[in-house]
Amino acid sequence: MAITENKNWYRIKALIPKQLFEPLLDFYYSVQGIGYLGNNYYCPICESKLRKFKSKSCPKCGSGIRHRTLWLFLLRKTDFFKRKLYVLHFAPEHCFFKKMKELHNINYLSADIDSPRAMVEIDMTNIQYPENSFNVLISSHVLEHVEDDLKAMRELYRVQNVDGWSIHLAPIDYSRNYTYENPLIKDAEERKKIYGHYDHKRIYGKDYKKRLESSGFNVTVFKTEDFCVENEITKITTNVASETVN
Repeated sequence: MAITENKNWYRIKALIPKQLFEPLLDFYYSVQGIGYLGNNYYCPICESKLRKFKSKSCPKCGSGIRHRTLWLFLLRKTDFFKRKLYVLHFAPEHCFFKKMKELHNINYLSADIDSPRAMVEIDMTNIQYPENSFNVLISSHVLEHVEDDLKAMRELYRVQNVDGWSIHLAPIDYSRNYTYENPLIKDAEERKKIYGHYDHKRIYGKDYKKRLESSGFNVTVFKTEDFCVENEITKITTNVASETVN
């Protein structure tokens, strides 16, 4: 089971002083990673060579497959590391937070409703910034947690600069043509049974692209093969069935 699928994780997390949360994770990963060093796999985010991943996560930085893939996409298909950019990053992950914050070319702002990594508290459905405020917006597996995702998408599009771009990743069930959501489902255990996670509000289907487009976005879909070679894909992934994300 992934950590974020366990609601007890959030209870434990809430007890940790925010100023200690990242240093504790850094220490945890630095110790844990020692036992995983090798040459079979590679994490492009923390640049670690590994004997294996822990489930699908990097034992040195906690990145999952989607994070490592996203990092390579940013490196190879965007100007993220080259141009002066104003970046708004929702629900910042441990593996990204420090590295993005320290980039000299970007003005970085992390956001969440409640996160020790959030530099500002933001409700995605009511973003307190004017139109065209950011060159880049990033969210990964956030929109499925939002009660009114279409309103959030409209807000994301509103604050994105006319010449900017966004990455909004979400889990998609490709066996479904349409997104399934039922506002009457409130119980955490029922949500987990139906949606696969106790805090998810829906299961996205193949119409996810159209939902974003209905909010104004011009959406381009990329495959991992568009920016990674086969041997490289093998190096950053693994066949174990579960994923841990912090």
